[in-house]
Amino acid sequence: MDMNIVIKQPDRFVKGIKSCYLLIFILFFVNGCHKDDTGPSDNKYLVEFKQENLFLLQAIETMLSPLEIEYPEATGIKENADYSVQIFSIIYKTHFKGEEIEASGLVCVPFAGGMFPIISFQNGTLTLHANAPTVNPLNFNYMVLEAMASNGYIILIPDNIGFGASSGEVHPYYHKESNSTAIIDMIYATKEMLEDKSISAKGNDKYYLMGYSQGGWSTLSVLGELENRGTPDISVSAASCGAGAYDLISMAEYITGITIFPSPLYMPYFIYSQQVYGSIADPLVKFFNEPYASIIPELFDGTHSNGEVNAGLNDTISRLLTPDLIANLLTGADYQELRDVLTDNSITAWPAEALIRLYHGTEDLNVPPVQSRNMNDNFLSAGMDPSRIDLLDLTGLTHENGVVPWGIKTINWFNELEGK
Repeated sequence: MDMNIVIKQPDRFVKGIKSCYLLIFILFFVNGCHKDDTGPSDNKYLVEFKQENLFLLQAIETMLSPLEIEYPEATGIKENADYSVQIFSIIYKTHFKGEEIEASGLVCVPFAGGMFPIISFQNGTLTLHANAPTVNPLNFNYMVLEAMASNGYIILIPDNIGFGASSGEVHPYYHKESNSTAIIDMIYATKEMLEDKSISAKGNDKYYLMGYSQGGWSTLSVLGELENRGTPDISVSAASCGAGAYDLISMAEYITGITIFPSPLYMPYFIYSQQVYGSIADPLVKFFNEPYASIIPELFDGTHSNGEVNAGLNDTISRLLTPDLIANLLTGADYQELRDVLTDNSITAWPAEALIRLYHGTEDLNVPPVQSRNMNDNFLSAGMDPSRIDLLDLTGLTHENGVVPWGIKTINWFNELEGK
């Protein structure tokens, strides 16, 4: 369900899901692309929305069948599939670098009257503009998530700044303030959209958050912003965070301390985007060896997938990063600015009120499991009620193959909390 790291799935699962596509499109899929009434012109957040697709319940059940075969825990999700689902794209107002801009995302709504909880799904690392949720809503990974709305949820899938309507910007990768602002503003825009008389489903003022990888970090970032600034109109019941890098200093230390790193795009993406944002003034050659320093802007121009960016870099850390950065990241005066930016965008624990689950694959080499263990300990040290937080291992799973089990466990947990 991380739309950007589910690159390699078991063959049986992929073939099973894709074998359903023809049936879905011929028998059960309704394309509903048309612009809808956006309601009052004085909306504070919502600019416009339109229905992109409609998944009929039979299509959703067909789609979920192979998932159930590969992952038995998905049985509960299929059994709780009660609604057809409308898929809307929305454009909304948010702020970025002190200016108002337009951002976008998908909103998946049960095609029925009634009151439903809202789930905001925070996406994982994405580099390719063409894979943004609103640009490619029929990506089969997005479709699986969209289908989860059939369980009786309004599911939000933000594009994130730098994608969709805001693709003219470089995505501010792991930039806490802009990330939280854009996602919270999308929640408010969705609330305004649901007031429109053309939509039968309404929100019931219950909120859940979920995200994997970068989305795990993003989920805690959003939760912290909501709880610490006080937003009584968005009170989160529970948050599920999978395989997030929460302490960016220790994550950078991990990367610089190993020989081979399977996702070399992480540090270039962070440093380059922070440089574009204005948080880092130093040139790329201070951090990266050539030829990589010179090609990083091109690799992150939105035309390359995660895999293509990784292939254009080097997974041997001593070849990618400068010897000086490797030797002096943690203590060198020349890297104080980088350390400050890493610290500013790390998650600081607080005595959270929402229920929190931290999931992590025990064989994760991209983001080490200690990130979740330490985050759990930090919440407890900050005074969080131990009964409200759980650290859960995804035993034997890597960063890539942990995402679907995490997503299934998360929806099952939310269903349990909803009494389903």
